[in-house]
Amino acid sequence: MVAGASGDARLAVKRFVHLCVEVLNGYRPAAHLRRLSLPAEAAEVASQGLAGARRVTEMRRPRRSGDRRSARPSPVAVIKVNLCEPRPGAVEAAVALVTGERTWAMALRLELHDDSWCATTLRLI
Repeated sequence: MVAGASGDARLAVKRFVHLCVEVLNGYRPAAHLRRLSLPAEAAEVASQGLAGARRVTEMRRPRRSGDRRSARPSPVAVIKVNLCEPRPGAVEAAVALVTGERTWAMALRLELHDDSWCATTLRLI
């Protein structure tokens, strides 16, 4: 049986999710996700963040003339975070996100390396 995640793991997930939401909303470049990722996984994590930011931008574009969608876009917001720590030093999270009328999900894994939590996986669904 897997116990709840440690306080350190919860804080690391909170910080990483906050950074991801800033990327999705266009407040930060996706490259900022690299510094919170393992070097071997950094390119893929940043790529997933960039792809998500592009999807959000596309959703906000007007589809036809007179569409007011772009006038005041809804920011991406976190609805819920579920996490587990399958082993000490690894935490996985499923995050429900919303923007406007669209709900989507983000899955991620962070691992503890040299006293720092680093992303190894990020998927936006």
